[in-house]
Amino acid sequence: MPITYRVDAGEALILTTATGTLSDDDILAHKRALLDDPSVVPGMAELSDVRGVTELAVTTDGIRMFTSFDRTNARPDGRLAIVASEDFTFGTARMYQMGGAEDNVGVFRTVEEARDWLGLPTTE
Repeated sequence: MPITYRVDAGEALILTTATGTLSDDDILAHKRALLDDPSVVPGMAELSDVRGVTELAVTTDGIRMFTSFDRTNARPDGRLAIVASEDFTFGTARMYQMGGAEDNVGVFRTVEEARDWLGLPTTE
């Protein structure tokens, strides 16, 4: 699976990393894994670093599926910051952001910007 994550309970943060080829099925499987993980609690933010994605096989139908899944299974008050350096990946993440929870999803070029938006201290 090209998506891995770990939960940092101290920062109330899910740190997600995606690499290689990323598909609709990969993202949906990740969303389901978070939903089933007892260490993921309501209000926990997620920082998703997709700068390592080399091929994006995400469709517009997939984006609609993700936003529908989010509406049905949303973590209350959970914010998602997506970090994408490639223009196509950044644009696709923005389409996802605009498809549903614009207030709870931010798309950024750097981890520092994402951490700042999440209200977390920036790393050095």
